Amino acid sequence: MKGRFARSVRITFAMGVVLLIAVLGLVGLTAESAPSLAPQVPVPPARAQEQPLPSDGASSTPAAITSDFLEREVFVLTLRNAGRSHIWAQVVGEPNAYQLTEGDWDDQNPVVSPGMDKIAFASRKSGYWNLYVLELDTGEVRQLTDTSGYEGKPTWSPDGLWVAYEAYYGDNFDIWILPVDGRQSPIQLTNDPGSDTAPTWDPKGRRIAFTSDRGGSPDIYQADLDRPTDRFSNLTNTPNIDEFDPAFNLDGTQIAFSVQIDGIYGIQRMRTDVDGAQFAPQWVGQGSSPVWSGNGKSIAGILNTPYAAHIVIYPLEQSLRQGIGILPGRILDMDWSPQVLLRLDAYPAVSSEQPVRLTDSPAQFLGDRLGLVPLAGVTPNGLRLSDAADEAFDALRKRVLDQSGWDFLSNLQRAYVGLNEPLPPGYAYNDWLYTGRAFLISQAAVQAEWVEVVLEKFGLETYWRVYVRASVQDGSLGEPLKTAPWDFTTRYIGDPTAYDAGGGPKPNIPDGYYVDFTVLAADYGFQRVQALPNWRSFYPGARFDEFALREGLDWGTAMQELYPASAIATPTPYQTPTTTPTTTPRPTPTPWWWRWRTPTPTFEQTPTP
Repeated sequence: MKGRFARSVRITFAMGVVLLIAVLGLVGLTAESAPSLAPQVPVPPARAQEQPLPSDGASSTPAAITSDFLEREVFVLTLRNAGRSHIWAQVVGEPNAYQLTEGDWDDQNPVVSPGMDKIAFASRKSGYWNLYVLELDTGEVRQLTDTSGYEGKPTWSPDGLWVAYEAYYGDNFDIWILPVDGRQSPIQLTNDPGSDTAPTWDPKGRRIAFTSDRGGSPDIYQADLDRPTDRFSNLTNTPNIDEFDPAFNLDGTQIAFSVQIDGIYGIQRMRTDVDGAQFAPQWVGQGSSPVWSGNGKSIAGILNTPYAAHIVIYPLEQSLRQGIGILPGRILDMDWSPQVLLRLDAYPAVSSEQPVRLTDSPAQFLGDRLGLVPLAGVTPNGLRLSDAADEAFDALRKRVLDQSGWDFLSNLQRAYVGLNEPLPPGYAYNDWLYTGRAFLISQAAVQAEWVEVVLEKFGLETYWRVYVRASVQDGSLGEPLKTAPWDFTTRYIGDPTAYDAGGGPKPNIPDGYYVDFTVLAADYGFQRVQALPNWRSFYPGARFDEFALREGLDWGTAMQELYPASAIATPTPYQTPTTTPTTTPRPTPTPWWWRWRTPTPTFEQTPTP
């Protein structure tokens, strides 16, 4: 009896494989090899029918859990600290974090495998952005892709045998699928002129949701892997709202995603369990990059502020959640796992203290005041910074040269401005340029389109993110842009809407690779400056070009590093009210000759024709 049953199972399995291959022959996925990095010998692409999509098999069985492993909810994050981005694990309810990767390169986009014993992530370890897998029980890191393009945002299939990811080849983002064992070439899932990014795999394995702007604005799309044609559908379809970063819940009946409405970032969720049905999304809360809890009863996201980022958790029903410790760095992205098979003795805990400073040379005081240091090799000649900021600037300049391939900070618009030197009209009287701790990047680079700026709003406050174009566009420097930069010139094309808005987003995202200068500047303590309220009508008021080394000081304290308090006292712009008493005037009678009665209206009948 058992033999007949086993033979029937094998026959059924074989028929299923044959049927799967036959169906995939009609699917029409392009089985193209991803671009190879020389001097590799290119692998000829296999035919589509020879590269099956992931099956409906169950998730792989997790490894046996021993007392050395962690069995609690864990956030796996990308943290920016000491000038590098690496993968960390933060145990819910514990004060300390565990650093999982390290090195003189950047790692990002971690996602825990269904078996909870591996983490897929993107890394620049090889000099290019490729995909890797970290074995949590051994600490071994294995490379999945090896190309000169850009690969990122991996997502696991439910059986743990495949990963889908975004890839930037030929100046365009598409979604690709790759077997983890590396025995087959990658399969191209999307091939559209629009940008397709941030895939997420449905827990049942037959759908992949992703972000796409193929319809004009970023929306959440879904690919049905069982459909040979018309497999893509728009789930959100909102032309005036940007949606991105989708994430399925545990049973695939709901999807959460980020939205951007009038500059405010939030998280929404909606049902996806009925084919072809459109459901209205529900608001969850402020934040972005949503992830679901292990029990599906909460959604976490990243809440960004101008200078920091925090994890926020939104319970979808009444429940008590444990707190999260202070993280030793800025959060860039994350995943949430019900448990991770993490050997505590293999990854040392790091206390949640202030991030490591990259420069820590004490400033030299001349008496009670700091001196001013000329910036060597910077044009125009004669630019100076306070002795508290010059070494941080020099270190930042070298880092930007290394990351972008050209000496971007060798030319500045301004640096220190003397107390008696007036700034151009529109600048604030308490601008940080007076402190010797700030500088303005060159407007020539902006006009030459070697610099792009992206609008970021935090409530009523406006800030900008500055990107510098890499000198080499082979993928070895920078990353592709995913957000449309701001175009100030559209304010002058005769469009009233663009005129009132101070410009508008560029219609197309520029091709190529860029370095996030705002992130690099923050690594060395230089913070961006808030735009003035008049920036929509006054270009210098945008202040996207100004970066200041505040170090926790307010403007007045920073000024007293250079000047005595009496020198920076500003005159009151109007007379101060005095406490001198004045007699309250008494009412006077109205003279009799003004006492006229109000005339009454006279009513007359309107004549009829």
